[in-house]
Amino acid sequence: MAKERSFVRKRRRGCLTGCLTRTLLLLGLLALLLVGACVLGFVKTDETGKPTLSLSGVSVAGLTADDLKLPQVSLPHWAYGLQSGGLTVKTLRAGDGEAVLVCCDGYTMLLGAGSGSGAMVCAQLLLCGVRRLNVAVAMSAEPSQTSGMRAVLPLMRPDYLIYQDSQTKDARYNRMIAAAEKAEGLQRLVPEQGLTFSLGRATVTVIGPASTVHADERDDGLSVRVDYGNTSVLVMGTVTAAGESEIVSTVGNLRADALICARGGGAEATGARLVQAVSPRIALMTGKEPANPVRVRLTQAGAQVYAATEHGVMTLVSDGATLSVVP
Repeated sequence: MAKERSFVRKRRRGCLTGCLTRTLLLLGLLALLLVGACVLGFVKTDETGKPTLSLSGVSVAGLTADDLKLPQVSLPHWAYGLQSGGLTVKTLRAGDGEAVLVCCDGYTMLLGAGSGSGAMVCAQLLLCGVRRLNVAVAMSAEPSQTSGMRAVLPLMRPDYLIYQDSQTKDARYNRMIAAAEKAEGLQRLVPEQGLTFSLGRATVTVIGPASTVHADERDDGLSVRVDYGNTSVLVMGTVTAAGESEIVSTVGNLRADALICARGGGAEATGARLVQAVSPRIALMTGKEPANPVRVRLTQAGAQVYAATEHGVMTLVSDGATLSVVP
């Protein structure tokens, strides 16, 4: 009996030591990333950028035009392929969900924060040299898009949270909203189709959904268009082919140089109607299981297709005249 008690005590000590070791290693890694982001070279925000949010299509009472301005920030430029000038659109690893970082002239926006705790997304933002966001967008109310926001909001301190007030809200969605309510100075916006704001010299437009009453709640998800100079990127949210058809029917011109496919390139979306309307030169499939029919459809339409399963993190860069991909 004495030997058994001794064995149990040693086993408990071993488990405790292992847990403490892993915790210290994780804290050390996060500290290293933070120090790197703070110490290495900085790039000043482009003075020509005048990022403001327009009031058209904002369903939040009590806000004025003066309330909706983004402050200038300083952006470190070093690791992870983020350029200081022009437009950078980077897909991040985010568990089962998606996260896309948009940076233009030193201003930053995060579309989605993934399905995990948010630590993975925050670490990648630090690797990009991003210590603070101007705008965070929860692309839908699905857990795969809202779970990580709970950590992103207090750590990256965005000025605005743009989110969808969907029909169904689970515990993770409610935790995101609770974190937003606690964040000092954070403005929350529920956009309508057509909301437009500037991010540096880029123009961001919410192109969908046209409504939030759908048979399939996934079609409540947000989709955005980013225009920079003569180049454009379409970032589809978590919508299905039905939601895409709604956007095609309600938006006049959808043609874009690059398309980031809905649902990571899954079979439920990126239908023929959307592909024909967008006619992208470049298509990014960010999911873990991109559908081959979607890839074939895009290729036949003339798009060069890149998948995260083959290329990992993918980056689009634009100088306003040309747009290219760095897989």
